[in-house]
Amino acid sequence: MVLCYSGAGGRIITNTDSNMNTVLIESGSINRQMTLKYFGTDGVRGRAFEAPLTIEDMCKWGGAWASVAKDNGIQTLVIGWDGRTSCTALLQAFLSGFGLDIKTTLLDVVPTPAVAWVTSRQTNAWGLVLSASHNPPEDNGLKGFDSGGSKLAENIERAIESAFDAISNDNIKAIPQQQENFEILIQPRAMEEYVAHLGELLIPDSFPILIDCAFGATAPWAGRLFKGAVQWLGTPTNGERINVGVGSTHLDALRKQTLASGAAAGVAFDGDGDRCLILDDKGEVVDGDQMLWLLAQELKHSGNTPPGVIGTLMSNGGLEQALKESGISFIRTPVGDKYMVRELDNTGWDLAAEASGHLIQRHLGPTGDGLATALAILEILVKKPVEHRWNWRFKPWPLKLINVEARAHKELDRCPALQKAINEVKQEFGDSIRLVVRWSGTEPLLRLMAEAKEQRQVEHVLENLTKAARADLD
Repeated sequence: MVLCYSGAGGRIITNTDSNMNTVLIESGSINRQMTLKYFGTDGVRGRAFEAPLTIEDMCKWGGAWASVAKDNGIQTLVIGWDGRTSCTALLQAFLSGFGLDIKTTLLDVVPTPAVAWVTSRQTNAWGLVLSASHNPPEDNGLKGFDSGGSKLAENIERAIESAFDAISNDNIKAIPQQQENFEILIQPRAMEEYVAHLGELLIPDSFPILIDCAFGATAPWAGRLFKGAVQWLGTPTNGERINVGVGSTHLDALRKQTLASGAAAGVAFDGDGDRCLILDDKGEVVDGDQMLWLLAQELKHSGNTPPGVIGTLMSNGGLEQALKESGISFIRTPVGDKYMVRELDNTGWDLAAEASGHLIQRHLGPTGDGLATALAILEILVKKPVEHRWNWRFKPWPLKLINVEARAHKELDRCPALQKAINEVKQEFGDSIRLVVRWSGTEPLLRLMAEAKEQRQVEHVLENLTKAARADLD
């Protein structure tokens, strides 16, 4: 497999005639995070009340969003948030800067995908979510959606950044000191339509499950969708505990309770509800790659074989091999659901997923949706005989991801030790190993991924790359 990265279109083209890729490196010249000052792969993110998310900054973001929205003919801004304790004050400041020229539709504490879905059903609307997704409670952020419910394009993000930088702190309007009573402004009808659109699933007593809402945005809504033999973790919404030891990035608590209760499965959402991971009855993770494979298999068995599905450069090689053997095409994109959405638009296909739990079903919504994912997967699993409930999974190739913390992003072509280590991997292993070296789009973390058919190769390579990376970044 040869991977080619297109910085402009954000596409990874997969040549499935060969077995393994050698190396993909996102260097400063092609990594879009290096070209934008504030926006990462998933909006603006950082520590709440610190730059670029101070109260003054939020007022400026409001003014910048309003300016660019008006330039693009936007008449409505749909807003939701994930329940963090900082959301009220930050939203109040944003709205102060945003002004009254554009209508706002407030949805309350709702999953990010709900904002995208509601936005896509309105005319000349954008969406905005105050959330830091799976990050800890002290973080927050701004995610923007266009009129189709997709993440804002880079040219729009760049225009918002320019407008933000052009606003002087001296010109910020006085921010009201009183707490805004947002409850009187909430418009519940839009969320009722979203919940009705997803439908509900009755979990039978023969298939008891645990659901972890991460004390986040799915907590007020999941109980409306999943009925019957369900136990709950990470509820209700709690801004001080969101993602703390719970949720899709902290599975130990869910695993422990799943095993202790004898549940048939565990379901975990992240703080803003765009991810979903599942645990089987032994506590093993069923990730986005496996869920994508299950949905593709079910479509094939029903006579509706999908022409292809979308993954990312982090998708497991075992998934690609299984899809190829089933006659289903596979395309990789850079990491980030916005790139998968764009490739779905390019191909007209319906399914895409990241191993982390972002799974997109375009017939159900414009972006990754944890609630929709759980409904689709559980609906299949509850119908399977117990002896066949988990034997459909593909065999993943050994893959490991290591995060190397750094004080700040550094262009990878300025990391000589890492470049030397990568070249040594090429010389030693050739095409028998696949590497991905990339910066996180939301945190100062360098991600090192290695995949091979033998675990010892993966461990050996990552040990050397990690040492080299730390030598360059410390």
